[in-house]
Amino acid sequence: MKAVIFDLGHTLIDYYHDWAGPEERIVSRLFKLSQDTGGRMQEPDFRRSVLATLSHNRDRKSRDMMEIPLSTVLENLMGAAGCRVDEGLVQDGLEVFYEALKEDRSLVPGTIEMLERVRDRGCSVGLISDVAWGLPSEYPLRDMRHFGLDRYFDDMIFSSDVGLRKPHPRIFKMALFNLGVEKESSMYVGNSLQFDVKGAKSVGMKAVLKKSGYFQTDDSIVPDHTVDDWKELDELL
Repeated sequence: MKAVIFDLGHTLIDYYHDWAGPEERIVSRLFKLSQDTGGRMQEPDFRRSVLATLSHNRDRKSRDMMEIPLSTVLENLMGAAGCRVDEGLVQDGLEVFYEALKEDRSLVPGTIEMLERVRDRGCSVGLISDVAWGLPSEYPLRDMRHFGLDRYFDDMIFSSDVGLRKPHPRIFKMALFNLGVEKESSMYVGNSLQFDVKGAKSVGMKAVLKKSGYFQTDDSIVPDHTVDDWKELDELL
């Protein structure tokens, strides 16, 4: 292999496996923010508006494989609530989402050691990440720096920078182009059959499923390999 490209969430860094609780806390914090900035919407209506928007956007992203920037979502939600919308309010809203994301994050065991072994083999290392809620890429980069991951990567692609989400083939082709490698000599590693494995196989890359607690079955999508422990990846390089 000349290049190994990774997913981020639930592959290298573990986050929530159930997003309902975090989103409820986000709604409560956003409502307080709305009240502090002139919002006139009552809390039950505000809650329904936010949760319905997040659910609708998830479905739309999955269907269209396109990113919806969270900053735009916040502008619309807070504007509809009657808030005085400006850059400061949107930034505060982004921080609300990110603070909820930080409440449950941990480095997948063995990740640093695995990345060092991949680099020692002379492989280029890339990343393709669908960013939670469409947060700007500065937020997953904060997480990567927090765990000391960023220094291992030659290229990083975030959905909120390119406007696309996995399994769109173009985002995988971008990664290959940026790294200057061919699909036949590249491997993609992620925890999702529907987004990671399907997307990688659609462009002819070798697709490796990394087992995680955040997983949806799909018998129609078959990875080339499956690994549980990172040491199993060594044999595939």
